Amino acid sequence: MSLAQPVKTPYQPFQCLICQSRFTRHENLKRHALLHTRSQGEGSLPCDFCEATFSRPDLRHRHMKRKHPEQEQRRARKKTQRSPDKSVSPESYNFDDSVQPVGDYTNQFEHETETPRIEASANVMDLNSLLDNFQPVDSFPSFYHGIHDTPSPKNDWSPSRLQVTHGCDLFFAHVSHFVPFLHKPTFNHEQAPSYLLLSILSLAYQYGPDPESNHPTSTSGTALSHRCFHHARTLITPENADIATVQAYLLLQICAMLYLCGADSAHGLKMHSITIPLARTVGLMQPLPLESAATQDLDTLWRAFLAAESHKRTLFALHQIDALWYQFLSIPRSISHLEIKHDLPCPEDHWNAASAAEWAHRQLITRQEQGPGLQYADSVRRFLSQDIELSTVPAFDPYGAINIAQFLISSAREISGWSAMTGMLSIDRFGALRSSLVALNPFICPNTPTIQSTPEATTPHTAIPTTPSSSTSLCPATWHTAMIELQIWSPSHTSGIIQSSLDGVLHQSSYLSPSGDILCEDITVAAIQVHVDWFLRYLDDTVEPRGEAPWVALYAFKAFLIAWQLVKGRLPGAMGVVGVGDGDVEGAVAWARHVFGRREGWTLGRLILGSLEQLS
Repeated sequence: MSLAQPVKTPYQPFQCLICQSRFTRHENLKRHALLHTRSQGEGSLPCDFCEATFSRPDLRHRHMKRKHPEQEQRRARKKTQRSPDKSVSPESYNFDDSVQPVGDYTNQFEHETETPRIEASANVMDLNSLLDNFQPVDSFPSFYHGIHDTPSPKNDWSPSRLQVTHGCDLFFAHVSHFVPFLHKPTFNHEQAPSYLLLSILSLAYQYGPDPESNHPTSTSGTALSHRCFHHARTLITPENADIATVQAYLLLQICAMLYLCGADSAHGLKMHSITIPLARTVGLMQPLPLESAATQDLDTLWRAFLAAESHKRTLFALHQIDALWYQFLSIPRSISHLEIKHDLPCPEDHWNAASAAEWAHRQLITRQEQGPGLQYADSVRRFLSQDIELSTVPAFDPYGAINIAQFLISSAREISGWSAMTGMLSIDRFGALRSSLVALNPFICPNTPTIQSTPEATTPHTAIPTTPSSSTSLCPATWHTAMIELQIWSPSHTSGIIQSSLDGVLHQSSYLSPSGDILCEDITVAAIQVHVDWFLRYLDDTVEPRGEAPWVALYAFKAFLIAWQLVKGRLPGAMGVVGVGDGDVEGAVAWARHVFGRREGWTLGRLILGSLEQLS
């Protein structure tokens, strides 16, 4: 029996730098590259039988044959009957089957209802050129697989005034604290670009029902969130981008990756690859230049400060999300901490000041007491030094401390990956990172007693401070996660597994959790138990998690998996802080179903509950 010959893959030497699509000819790559800079003002052709829209007649015709074959056959019969009649004008046909002079181009991974109109150098695209650009699924990175065809909203749709005002209230109540770059007292939704407003609403309506729905339930809010997300994608464009464009892309990728999940994750990762170079293009890495204050009134000075602070905080939010994708998915980071030329975010009460007078008063007091701020890169160096004087560090928003902690987590992962590849472990490097986190503790957890810098000094029964509310949990949750990461390496990360979505991460989490043999060592338990207990107490006490940053739930689930392994190993007091007995594996899973069940209104919560079923 002869062996089957392998299928030869066509030679495709030209690759897109943004989405890694490959092409056989350079001119096809040039056409494709314009997809990433499409304009929102170009026209579209609607389908007569559904909400799909298209930029070319041939794409609409293909859609008709696939989705509405009976209508297409009926139309073809009518066309055949009318063809002898020379008096019928071309405009009377519903669709044009001939090869059209086209100036646009697409590939099968751009949603066919959102295909942009692109200007090409040629007047007519031949059929071979068109087929050459449709790449097979296997030629794309894994995180672009599975993008589903959800028809985009009608171009003339927009949320009602009630939906906008209620959505902005939801956003500032439940979302803005973990992406704090929009200033609530001065934010005016009537002046915000439509794509930014829709991005805000896509996150906001994950937290409340649609006020225009006849049945206002959480499901109606989720449906509106979905619609706002996909409509924002049709409007946003990197052309003529500014800070609002970066902010919109940032919110949309959070929505795609952490709320919609599934196939929409591919949109989120693609947006992230666009956002990083876009941030550099609009000058986000550098401080916003301020005009001379000599001739400006107080209100103008305040608003100039807010613009500069929003500019800075947008970059810190992007830096945090960039580190999260590395932390959860093992996708390499794209932003170096050395690129960030800003001071740390201003103290929280300065940012939240509701008037120019209130802001000026707080600014004056702070400058007299502490002097100028501290640059982010300098703060990283200062915390990494072994002899840091905390009294010399000026006050800053805990959001800045979160970004420092994220940098330290990423550094620990890079060391762990290096150690896994070389077989060599540098204790000195981990010691420096741990000392830095201990020094950071008073800034990120102001009301928490400082944890000692040596693992032996921390016992499984160390007292845990009062758990914060869900809206203030991000800072301590980040810090406790970093302390755990220093002791326990992620098996998926050290094995070189790169995920395309959080669905995949959670699906594999139950059998890629850290080894029980390592976890049950006395020194490891002593180092991590207090941090695991913090998450257990937090989950137990947080009855209403509406203000919780979605990645806090992921941090907490990873901490529970560690506790579950300790319970399996019959470690004394492994989950005693929440009343689960030693060795009671079933009781541990039942407790987790209860506390994570409070989050089942979000897709991420349901994915976690599904992972708990695997433990059973």
